[in-house]
Amino acid sequence: MKLAYLLYSGRKYYDIVPVCRQLVRQGDHVFIMVSDDKARDEVTVTFAGSRRVHISRRLEFAQEGDMSLARGTLLQIGDALEYEDAEFDYFINLTEGMLPLKPRAEIVSFLEQNPGDYYYVDRTEDEDPKLREKTLKYYTYTNMLVFPTSKWVRWNTKVAANFLNLIGVRRTLDEKINIGSPWFILSKETAKVLAENYPYCSDKFKLSWYPEENVYSMMINKFLPGHEHINKDMRVVGPTGSWIESQGARPLTREVWNAHPEALFGGTFFDDIDEELYNEVLEIYNRDYEKELEDKKRDISEQEFNDLVSKL
Repeated sequence: MKLAYLLYSGRKYYDIVPVCRQLVRQGDHVFIMVSDDKARDEVTVTFAGSRRVHISRRLEFAQEGDMSLARGTLLQIGDALEYEDAEFDYFINLTEGMLPLKPRAEIVSFLEQNPGDYYYVDRTEDEDPKLREKTLKYYTYTNMLVFPTSKWVRWNTKVAANFLNLIGVRRTLDEKINIGSPWFILSKETAKVLAENYPYCSDKFKLSWYPEENVYSMMINKFLPGHEHINKDMRVVGPTGSWIESQGARPLTREVWNAHPEALFGGTFFDDIDEELYNEVLEIYNRDYEKELEDKKRDISEQEFNDLVSKL
C-alpha cells in the first residue's frame, strides 16, 4: 500500500524536515505546502534529490481558516495523482504538527481490514439552520496572516461579513451545507473526484470562514451522490481530543492521547511545547521498521544490507 501525505506548514525549516523524513522512510510520499519563503527554499534544497518529498508550487502559501488551505490541498491531490512513479492507495491530510500515532504497519493493516473513506461530518443545515447563513457570508479578512490567531481581526471579519450580508452581498450555494473536521483519509477513487472538480472550491468558497470544514465533504456529496463514508477522522487533537469548530489542531497532551487508543494520527506536537513527547511521537511511525532493519543487519553482510537500504 502506498500513502500520499498532504501537508502544509508555516513553521521553520527545523520543524518541517524531521517530519518529512519520517513519513517517507518506508516509501510513502509527502506533498507539502511551506508558507514561509525562507523555509520553503531551505526545504527544497534539502530534498532536492528526493523522489518522495514534493514541494507544492502551484499554490505555495496556505493557512487554516482561509480558502488557500482547501485549494492547496485539492491541488496536492491532483499533483499526487499525476505523479508517474507511484500509485497511491490513500490520501491523508495532516495539519502542521500532526503526526502518526501508530507504526506504519499498523496503519496499513487497519486500512486493509477496514477499507473506506474516513472523514467526520458533525452536522448539516437540517439540524442547524443557522449553518447556511454563516456559510453564505463573505469573510473579507480571512486571508490576513494573523486571521487564525488575532481575536481583533476575527471580530472585524465577522462584522464585515454581517454588513455585506445585510445589504445582500452573499454567495450562491444550492447544495446542502454541512460542517465537520477538516482532516480525512480518502481512497484513490474519491480523491480523484475531488481533484477533477477542483474549480468548485474556488467558485463557491471564496472568502469563506474555515472552508476546509465544509468543502471536502460537500464536494463528495455533490459529485458522488449517495456515497457512504466512515464518519470518523481517526485523529485525536488538542486539549479535548476532538475537532473543535474554527480552531484547527491544538497541542495534545499525553493524557488525552492515552484516552484515545483508536486514533491513527494526532496533534499538534512541537519540541518547543513538549520536547520529550514530540521526540517520542516522531519516532513511532518507523519504530517497527527500524527494529526490523536492525534484525536484518545482524543476519546479512554489510554490503547486502547497504544494497537493501538503497532499494527502499
